[in-house]
Amino acid sequence: MSKGDRRPGFKWLLLLSALLLLPLLLYLGSWQLDRAAEKEQLLNAWNDDSVIVTQLSQLHDLGARRLLQAQLEGELLPGQWLLLDNRTRGGHAGYELIGLLQTPQGSALLPVNLGWIKASTDRSQLPTIQFPELPSSFSGRMHRVEPAFVLAQDAWPPGWPLRVQTLDVERLESVVKQPVLPWVLEVVEPVDKRLTTDWPLASLKPERHLGYAVQWFAMAIALFILLLWYWRNTLSKGVND
Repeated sequence: MSKGDRRPGFKWLLLLSALLLLPLLLYLGSWQLDRAAEKEQLLNAWNDDSVIVTQLSQLHDLGARRLLQAQLEGELLPGQWLLLDNRTRGGHAGYELIGLLQTPQGSALLPVNLGWIKASTDRSQLPTIQFPELPSSFSGRMHRVEPAFVLAQDAWPPGWPLRVQTLDVERLESVVKQPVLPWVLEVVEPVDKRLTTDWPLASLKPERHLGYAVQWFAMAIALFILLLWYWRNTLSKGVND
């Protein structure tokens, strides 16, 4: 087979690849638009102060809300800390420190994220968790505990503090022998100077997703114009032949 005989087959292969690529580009653009809408909803919920949780009983009447502000009174269980592993800040490895809040309203415990603490370079050495005094009032934003993906089984060693990969509510209940609410409160003010509470709302803002959507749609439009030009050029050659 000569090179000239192979050329039409190669053109059809390119055309088929382009036709398959076009819906993919449109899908990616639509997906980025959906992500932008989700982030916009999160931002609105983040700034919404129409509902402030002051008692945990309010959580039963919130419907599908996933993020809200809270001001709660109570005491953290002494010595029972969780260290959420593989959390980074500024390129440094560390943990997010979780305490368990006991409120006067009931026996259910509320996980409270007190902030990020830097990890030692020695993985076997956990941070020393000692506070001269802990507050009895905690303010911040609450969100539902979502299932998280882990690459390997999350082995919980005996004793405290517990170094864990995810906040598993059901597993935590079996350890503390008390009900644990599927919410976590991220405090605004750190209870210790070693802790950082600069919570990122999201890794990307809605504007970034909109920008990505524009890029995907622009590539789809360019590809469509190229296909249209190729089709018209092919028809023109067929008429002339």
